Amino acid sequence: MALFDNSTQTILFTAPWEPVTVRRGDALGFRALADRFADGLAPDLTNRTRDARWITILSWCLERSHAVWAKVGGRAVSTRANARQRYAWLRPLELMWIARTILVADADWRGRQLAGQRRVRWWIESDRRTSRFAMSDEQFRAYRQTGMYGAYRVLFRRLAGMTVGKDGWTPSDGAHGLSSWLDGKLGRSAPDDVDDGIIRSSKWPGREDEWWLKTWPAFGDGRSDVTLPRKRDDFSPLPEGDRLDKLLFREGSRSARRALVASLVDGAEEADHLALCDVVVRGLRKEPDHERLRSLPAFSRLADAGMEVMDQIATTLQSDRGGLRVAVTTLARQDAVAEACEELRQAAKAWKAIEHASSLPKVETVDAFAASVCVGNAGERLQRLLTHHELHGGGLRWFVLRKGEVVARTLPSGESSSRYRFRLWSLARLGAQCGRVAEVPKALIEDVGSLVDDPAGEEDEASPG
Repeated sequence: MALFDNSTQTILFTAPWEPVTVRRGDALGFRALADRFADGLAPDLTNRTRDARWITILSWCLERSHAVWAKVGGRAVSTRANARQRYAWLRPLELMWIARTILVADADWRGRQLAGQRRVRWWIESDRRTSRFAMSDEQFRAYRQTGMYGAYRVLFRRLAGMTVGKDGWTPSDGAHGLSSWLDGKLGRSAPDDVDDGIIRSSKWPGREDEWWLKTWPAFGDGRSDVTLPRKRDDFSPLPEGDRLDKLLFREGSRSARRALVASLVDGAEEADHLALCDVVVRGLRKEPDHERLRSLPAFSRLADAGMEVMDQIATTLQSDRGGLRVAVTTLARQDAVAEACEELRQAAKAWKAIEHASSLPKVETVDAFAASVCVGNAGERLQRLLTHHELHGGGLRWFVLRKGEVVARTLPSGESSSRYRFRLWSLARLGAQCGRVAEVPKALIEDVGSLVDDPAGEEDEASPG
């Protein structure tokens, strides 16, 4: 916190300054509006809640760590300090399940949601005596946000029957049932019973990972993957699917919305994400909040068109002909860029042609963007998009406009960036795993961009954010 004295123009820092690490997401600054649309389609989910098996595993982790928390004298988590201490007993179990998956699945562990897998794999292959699963202090601390519980915590706080009072920490009936199911499948591979004498010893605070490794020595045992997180392309129902379906789709108005949207995407034949969005919004036309959702397809088209131009620029800069900088006039002459700029113009016109609910957040940012890119030629649209990205984009800047040239800053990796999506892939996957969605639409399976909501995905090691 900084205090400003206007008379002397001095600045007093009353708290230590720490650099904030940001990521590349939200290149157009549309995240707030995209999240509002997503809340209307799939409330309480994120695109990181993509495997219902993790709800089962984390229920088990909560149950086991809660028993230890109670033994060490922990009570209701009512302060931030208590929350940190409570999470300290949960985090090692998350990471041990990452390690268990790598060990039990052997060569077939890839393609599953395993946050922090790089450091854990190094820990497995190099020296398991290394504390904190070979993570740095900062990585270990940040795992609370970037790890598996961080991805599913909203569900544990929102779903009826998951945690007592929806506190996110104290297991309730739903978590108990899932934990018991998993215990039965683990059998002899389950952890040893908690020893009161050992757990009450004062030497464990700060070394909770060591305690769990001693208590659960068989965490890597087993030849079946029936307990493991599922691979990304596996949409088959889970054995515990009926228990999960009751929690996710049957109780409460928000569950009813998830169930309704799941029924709308089930077996939809639309060929792309935009067409699917249109089908879903039309299917919700009788819902009270339809007015706030009806502009979603136009928003999706505009956002995708803007990101396609961003991707085309990045591709040029990453190629031999681009290097670290390229002239806007050179970009505008490329056929692919010119085509993308024309689609951006058409999408902007379509957005401007419809009325939007006044309650939509940050809609003025989208309006201003549409107004700026729907006129002019390809070169002028490129300049306006670049200016918008630099002024309004969230996270790291991909590139900046300087004296008629695009200069690279932090370019995305891979063939294309993540797009603005509305949790439809997550909802369809969870629905399929619960036996509620019989056929996940091809439009979602093939739309890789819909898988990414948070740039720290399962292929990235935990990092501050």
